[in-house]
Amino acid sequence: MPTKQTAQNIFLWVSAAVILFGVVYGLAGGGRFHFGALKTFTYQSNVLLGLGFLVMPLVKGRGLRQYIFVAVMLAAVVTGLVYNFLLVPFAGAPLFFFDYVNFSTHVLVTVLPLVNYFAFEQRGQLGLRHVLVGSLFPVVYWMVFVAIGERIDFFPYFFMNPNIVGWGMVFVWFAGLLAVFVGLGLLLLLYDKRK
Repeated sequence: MPTKQTAQNIFLWVSAAVILFGVVYGLAGGGRFHFGALKTFTYQSNVLLGLGFLVMPLVKGRGLRQYIFVAVMLAAVVTGLVYNFLLVPFAGAPLFFFDYVNFSTHVLVTVLPLVNYFAFEQRGQLGLRHVLVGSLFPVVYWMVFVAIGERIDFFPYFFMNPNIVGWGMVFVWFAGLLAVFVGLGLLLLLYDKRK
């Protein structure tokens, strides 16, 4: 009979394989690789989650492991929320059930970290520092693409493009999405502290 830790490790590695397969399958659409998709937060958060799930069973110190866990969980959950509740209704993105790639990169990526947390993670291990560090990835992502978007003539999302929404709204969207990240992290922290 496998221990709970062994069962979690198997779950994490199988989940990582499923997520990374979705990434590769999505990048290889049409028979050749489209690496431009790696510029999107969706693909970056999927890669982060897949690699995070591969590494988590190997990390011995709970501190580092918790930083990885919170970073991948926040990125994955926000990916699903933004896609399904912002991009589908307001930007014409296709619903997830039309193909495997959308299902994998926008639904599974959100559900699997939640299943891992509720089924396997030990409670009471998270601190505010984990939430703050876990929120750095979207901040860095946003700053990089807003800074270079004009130069490379590419903004991953309409709400990051000042030519569409204006600079003021770019920062409003940034503040709103950062609040969602930190807010979700704080909710996770509050739940984690419950006995």
